[in-house]
Amino acid sequence: MAPDYDLFLSHNSKDKPAVRDIARALRERHLRVWVDEDDLVPGRDWQQALEEIIETTKAAAVLVGRDGLGPWEDREMRACLSEFVGRELPVIPVLLPDAPSKPTLPIFLRAFTWVDLRAGITDQGLDRLVWGITGEKPEANIQPGPPPPGPPRLHNLPFPPLGDLLKGRDDELRKLAESLETGGQTAIVQHKALYGLGGIGKTRLAVEYAWVFGSRYRAAFFVRADSPEGLRTGLAALARAELLKLDERKAQVEEETVSAVLRWLKDHPDWLLILDNVDTKEAEGAVLAMLPGFTGGRVLITSRLRGWPPWVQTQPLDTISSEEARDFLLKRTEGVRRSATDDVDRACELARKLDGLPLALEQAGAYIVHTRLSFSEYLEVWEEERERVVGWHDETAMGYPASVATTWKTSFDQLKPTAATLLRLCAFLAPDPIPEKMFESEKEIVKGACELLLSETGQTDDAGSIHEALGELESYSLISRQEETFTVHRVVQEVVQGRIPPERRKDWIEASLRSVNGYSPSPSNDVRTWPVWTGLRPHAARIVLLADEVGLTDPTSRLMNELGQYLHERSLYAEAEPLMRRALAIDEESFGSEHPNVARDLNNLSQLLQDTNRISEAEPLMRRALDIDEASFGSQHPEVAIHLNNLATLLQATNRLSEAEPLMRRAVEIFERSLGPDHPNTKIVQENLSALSEEIALGASNRPR
Repeated sequence: MAPDYDLFLSHNSKDKPAVRDIARALRERHLRVWVDEDDLVPGRDWQQALEEIIETTKAAAVLVGRDGLGPWEDREMRACLSEFVGRELPVIPVLLPDAPSKPTLPIFLRAFTWVDLRAGITDQGLDRLVWGITGEKPEANIQPGPPPPGPPRLHNLPFPPLGDLLKGRDDELRKLAESLETGGQTAIVQHKALYGLGGIGKTRLAVEYAWVFGSRYRAAFFVRADSPEGLRTGLAALARAELLKLDERKAQVEEETVSAVLRWLKDHPDWLLILDNVDTKEAEGAVLAMLPGFTGGRVLITSRLRGWPPWVQTQPLDTISSEEARDFLLKRTEGVRRSATDDVDRACELARKLDGLPLALEQAGAYIVHTRLSFSEYLEVWEEERERVVGWHDETAMGYPASVATTWKTSFDQLKPTAATLLRLCAFLAPDPIPEKMFESEKEIVKGACELLLSETGQTDDAGSIHEALGELESYSLISRQEETFTVHRVVQEVVQGRIPPERRKDWIEASLRSVNGYSPSPSNDVRTWPVWTGLRPHAARIVLLADEVGLTDPTSRLMNELGQYLHERSLYAEAEPLMRRALAIDEESFGSEHPNVARDLNNLSQLLQDTNRISEAEPLMRRALDIDEASFGSQHPEVAIHLNNLATLLQATNRLSEAEPLMRRAVEIFERSLGPDHPNTKIVQENLSALSEEIALGASNRPR
């Protein structure tokens, strides 16, 4: 009768997990392996079935672990093994990964050559075992390829795999796998750090890597290393019975347990150690001090810190795209949210508001599932109770130990005053690139804001430079720097705003407003100022709205006017007009209806109305501006000349040339007298008058005689 099995595995039941790992690996090599009672056909006499298996199996392996042979030393097991010896079939002693350095074997096995798997269930060890079973030696110098994707054999991973919920991370997962493993067990890097903003998904990516590529390792260990104490406690926990089963796990002194774990890691290769949340300088120092001892496997660090030494390879992690964020929200809430016909559109809107931050997306998805809201309803809650929603947390629902707001607290609390001041000022700007020069040129405003912070926190001024503060923010991944700009994630901005005492909010908005206003060049309708205004535009638009909401009038109206003129000159009329009208209303309320600032606002708005072909609305505004400046400065002031020129140009556009000419001549006379004949303004108005005179003359020549 042909043998049913190639190998009979004799083992202590305490070693069953490792034994089944060996059986699985051998079956992948197309060997038929008998492991335990699970391989017996139900309903048959097990003793008879076992005897038949032993009689028809080609080889036996005796697997020895930390606890020895146990019941294998019984007379019954000796009889089974004697059957193989009597038939002159291979009996192969195998030392399991946790076997002692000097194992004790039964006398009748000591003459046999053993297979040593104490260094791990490696391809080389399995090759030797297959050689003992089949008698065929594997070809030398052939490096097997990496094992197929699969979970780790032994692990303490804190989360289950995300599977298709891991959106937008395929490339990052591939890069991580390629850098840590290439072909078999050859590593490009021993130590790697995933760094990025808190909540960006570093921990999830690291754990997902362990699930997907865990079969490459003998074990995958997860240790929270957010402090030196946390690192030691996490390492000590690896000694427990369900993991490494070290004798020192019961030691009263933690250092003894940690030392035992470190020895195990040194003596046993091919493991993956994830050191999570290394987010402080103290934690970083503790990890760096231990890394030289981690030589037998791979260490994967997750951190908000980006400044790692060159022997730790780094991989930054950024937000996911709007499309990927949308798909995550739809998948995460599928079958639970209140469905609506506009679900896709509202999911897109929410994805944009959360700006691709994975933790914020997970928090939103969990909240929607927890409360059974629709996307539209959640968006309403987000707008009305944003601070509460950002701080919401349910660990069971989210599978994450903290809310978005709490996640960044550690980083915020470590910032020096100047860096914390900059972050607060940026919290009220747009989530667009911010010019570094804006704060460098407005150091006094930053200094004043820093004093505001110090009065709140009781800290001592660090007297740090703007450049140093930006470097500090970048080191904690709270900002992303480009060439001469930096960005702050919009959810970080929301959380930072939520940390400001309500009674101080207006003060910080004013400080941010004055920073933007001080950096904004004038006149904004001059193309030479546009390189600055192009980058400043979204921040000016954001801060003037916030300033207006809290009742700040100065310098809100000035910045509104400048921004309005810039947008007007760029033909963005729909954006410019409400700013100009609001600036006019603020100045009328602040200074009265006859103030020169009001005349300026009237003039700017009338120019826009004229350019959008609303002459009948523009003309009375121009005339009113002229009257105000004549009353304020006298009839010979250059400001009066400007309004005369603008009114004349409007009249010319409506073919009222005879009304326009005396106004234009008067403007030329004022400029020549006050500024001189060679001043640019004088030249412009002279050219306008010349064109007007030619048009009048042409009209006269074309009249019937």
